[in-house]
Amino acid sequence: MINFHLVGQKLTKYRKELGLTQDEVAEKLFVTRQLISKWERGNGVPSIDCLLELCKLYQKTFEDILCLDE
Repeated sequence: MINFHLVGQKLTKYRKELGLTQDEVAEKLFVTRQLISKWERGNGVPSIDCLLELCKLYQKTFEDILCLDE
């Protein structure tokens, strides 16, 4: 089972490690800042397409971002 809250914490951490704003990530993924905020608050998770782009952007694995190894 995917823990949305943990996924949101990781997404926030990885974004901040790269020094990016929510607006900048949203622009790179062609989504709204509000959607990035929703994911980071744990109120949802990215679609598979966005998740794959986040993996590339943050240089992390799918399993890592979705906390599948935890």
